[in-house]
Amino acid sequence: MKIDMHVHAKERSSCSIASEKEHIEKAIEFGLDAIIFTDHNKLVPLDHLKELNKKYSPFKIFGGIEVRMKDNGEDVLILGIHDKLIEEREWTYPELYKFVRERNGYIAKAHPYRYKEYIEIDIENYIPDALEIHSTNIGKDDTKLISNLAQKLNCNLISNSDAHNSKDIGIYYNELESTPKNEKELIEILKSGKYTCGYCPERVYKFNKNVAEREEIIRNLIKEGKNKEYYHKLTGNWEGEFDRVLIGKSYII
Repeated sequence: MKIDMHVHAKERSSCSIASEKEHIEKAIEFGLDAIIFTDHNKLVPLDHLKELNKKYSPFKIFGGIEVRMKDNGEDVLILGIHDKLIEEREWTYPELYKFVRERNGYIAKAHPYRYKEYIEIDIENYIPDALEIHSTNIGKDDTKLISNLAQKLNCNLISNSDAHNSKDIGIYYNELESTPKNEKELIEILKSGKYTCGYCPERVYKFNKNVAEREEIIRNLIKEGKNKEYYHKLTGNWEGEFDRVLIGKSYII
């Protein structure tokens, strides 16, 4: 079973340009068997998940959430929690970690080292179930750091799209050794590490070609003394691309 565990839909994530329908239909076209909607600080209602699964069966749709820490801006992926409190509270990592563990949920660090060479949450004392090592928001220059940290912590790795555009969904995915019947079985498989990380080489190549063109524009704008707001106004592209190039990193994956 191929599953993309990090997807944002515009119904709940303002930064996404793709609807649930667009994501699901593209995921099916690209050969995935399941996706997880992990919108920013917003859960997918369980009744709505049930409707989507009925409509698109046998394709599976799960609901998670991406939570941003209030004190440092780090992002964490959570599965298996449907308590509205998780989207209503402002969390520190230790508080969220305890909340998830008490409810037998799943917790993973999203895009580590994205804008810096260190992680601002206490990941060594509160070890997550996994670190995300590949996505459209993780440059290949960070993968060694992530791999080394996973070995140090003895935790699993996951690979996802972090898709905000349906053309990116499933560019990276996780291939499970078995097909879970429900969310509980999915979490058991993920925690046990009974899966492999996969990707589509042709799509990665095309993605990187587009990134290289955008980052060349950014480097030229930096030489001209322009800022990220100017870049966004000029191109309509996400300002975070500018920030990453500015600190000497790349979104080449």
